[in-house]
Amino acid sequence: MRTFLPCAILLLSGSGLMGANALELARSFFGPEEKLKAVTSIYYDGKIVDPSGKGSGTFRLYLKKPYCQRMEIQIGDVRTITAVNGAEGYRQQINQTTGRGRIGILHPTQVEKIIVNTVENLYFLKGTQKRNGNVSFLGKADLQGRECYKLKFIYRDTLFYERYVDLENGKILSTEDERGVTVYQRGEIYSGGIRFSKSIESFKDKKHLNTIHFQKIMVNAPMTDIFFDFPKQ
Repeated sequence: MRTFLPCAILLLSGSGLMGANALELARSFFGPEEKLKAVTSIYYDGKIVDPSGKGSGTFRLYLKKPYCQRMEIQIGDVRTITAVNGAEGYRQQINQTTGRGRIGILHPTQVEKIIVNTVENLYFLKGTQKRNGNVSFLGKADLQGRECYKLKFIYRDTLFYERYVDLENGKILSTEDERGVTVYQRGEIYSGGIRFSKSIESFKDKKHLNTIHFQKIMVNAPMTDIFFDFPKQ
């Protein structure tokens, strides 16, 4: 038996029972409540494809509760690592051929954005509880011929996600952030009894930016906190 009372409490005024039901439906699409609550970390391994359909790089994402994230992108000879340990973060670029590279400290606003992205992925629509945010029910809407619920996950006025949730089965069809970047979820892949998207397509102003095809997703993969800290010189 699933309970979603905490989610209902976070909904803004005017949402009512329909908003609570929409959030419950969307969360249940991922999997059983006990599976979602048992998640402590997630590892994604994928391939980046450009708008022409050609492979352009590799993508690895490490997430660990409560607020740790490390993303590794390799395009050509250049490997870019962006990591946050829950309090501070860095971005490092390394040329794999020459061994040369550079590293910079992330601004606090960048750190907060990455932390929010982390809780969004690890807490399955309950991330706002971890950062004093809230969820607003925006009613029903149509997306590509599908009737949807529209939910807005608000962390602050300049940091939010709007999601279209399939009214029939609870699948999140698209997510748009405060920058106007829209991500469409495609296909399915299972790990640890939880349903994830097989690929995600990113657009801005109707322009296709890229697609990431996930080749492997591991729930509760072993990760140490030090993995997300600044590299030792």
